[in-house]
Amino acid sequence: MKRFKNILYILNNNSIGQQDSAEKVSTLARLNDARVSVVIVEDSSLFQDIGMILSGHLQEIRGITRQQHQKDLDGFLANNLWRDINVNGSVLTGKDFLVIIQKVLTDKHDLVIKEETLEAGIDPLAMRLVRKCPCPVWVIKRGATKFRRILGAVDVGAEFAETQELNKKIVELTFSLAQREQGEAHYLHTWRLEYEVMLRGPRFSVAPEEILKLKQTLSEQRHSGLQKLLDSVNVSAQPDHVHIREGESEALLNQLINAFEIDVVVMGSIGRSGIPGFLIGNRAEKMLSKINCTVLTVKPDGFISPITI
Repeated sequence: MKRFKNILYILNNNSIGQQDSAEKVSTLARLNDARVSVVIVEDSSLFQDIGMILSGHLQEIRGITRQQHQKDLDGFLANNLWRDINVNGSVLTGKDFLVIIQKVLTDKHDLVIKEETLEAGIDPLAMRLVRKCPCPVWVIKRGATKFRRILGAVDVGAEFAETQELNKKIVELTFSLAQREQGEAHYLHTWRLEYEVMLRGPRFSVAPEEILKLKQTLSEQRHSGLQKLLDSVNVSAQPDHVHIREGESEALLNQLINAFEIDVVVMGSIGRSGIPGFLIGNRAEKMLSKINCTVLTVKPDGFISPITI
């Protein structure tokens, strides 16, 4: 995890009163000799609603709210967790994901971290950041204390160069995080025979044994592809930590999370339209809406956020 040097850490009402995710952020910063910007976001739409009700008191309310947020932020940063770390804090005002991404672009942050606010899935702010933030987004499940089992979800079936490079990022992050936590690194690729139903149907009537051969060939190719991927980044993995599964990505991912008690999933959040697996935005979002563990999402090289400064 020594690639992150400029971390943006988003506080909410839960995380500011606890230190679970703060401990993870401060440890990561210390190991990477990274600087950390801690932010609280004031939603401007809330002030607009208040202004409509309490006409004439809007500026006063803004001032009191900002003072309280700054006080909370100063108290948070006074904790010994942040000793010897280059850390600063600020209160941002505006539409939450917009001002956060604009700060990422302005200050060139290379990682955004926030604590999850839901019991299952990820909250709307986290989802918007996954979609549109140009750097990796790490959504830490509330109450998470140990990251002992890390799962990297990759798509070794795609031939696009951007997907192959993204796969390498995912494997490297999975491996390094597991090393840092002295835990286990697992790797998952899911596949299925496209148009299998049609091939079995009356129009093509492909024999069952031919379907089986096709599946065996495809499975062997995917096993070989995942091993080549691991070799390309000099990562060795125990055989029982490499998972090639046939079926729907969403269901298989959740099965593996439950079966191996996975603490963190590392996955690609956006990819080229038409690529199967873990890289299509809609499919990734569908999986993230049900996932029940910490998630680190990574963008392809060259991703350009639709948000501008």
